[in-house]
Amino acid sequence: MNKKQPDITMMTKQTIKDSFWELYKEKKIEKITVKDITLKAGYNRSTFYAYFTDVYDVLEQIEEELMPVKEDLPVIDTSREHSPDYFENIITIYEKNSAYYSVLLSENGDPRFAHKLKNVFKSMMMEDIENRVNISPVEMDYALEFLVGATLSTVKHWFDQDKNIPMQQLMPLMYKLMDNRFVQELDTDMEL
Repeated sequence: MNKKQPDITMMTKQTIKDSFWELYKEKKIEKITVKDITLKAGYNRSTFYAYFTDVYDVLEQIEEELMPVKEDLPVIDTSREHSPDYFENIITIYEKNSAYYSVLLSENGDPRFAHKLKNVFKSMMMEDIENRVNISPVEMDYALEFLVGATLSTVKHWFDQDKNIPMQQLMPLMYKLMDNRFVQELDTDMEL
């Protein structure tokens, strides 16, 4: 029985999160109640409160599970002369979680999630970029904000359009769109 209890606990918690997510895909979080979630999940309110403090706690826990950590990020090959495949790395992570990211990054999604996700990607890029270009920390902050923001927005749009062009076409297009001194310094070998 002891061995079975953790499995039941995890299954119950996951059922509640799945029920919340089904509701969240359809309406804003302000419109979702604990009663809505428990009815959908088939549990009572006390079961909900055994795992979550409120509706926002469910969302926060889901978002934490979706946030990439350093170990989950694709390895950057710094031995290459041109820049690592930042766009491809972001696409890979987005694709793995696209059912969630597309909702969380939509206009009805959670702006805090977008901010946290951008910071993870900025941190990932910062470690490699800071030694490759000679710009001030303030300029670096703006450059990373631009690169990550534009990339996430473009990748989200690509998924929203059902990936209507192949990734092999999207990647060069993204480099071309970001044709500037910063990208050129990062990738002197790539034709823009």
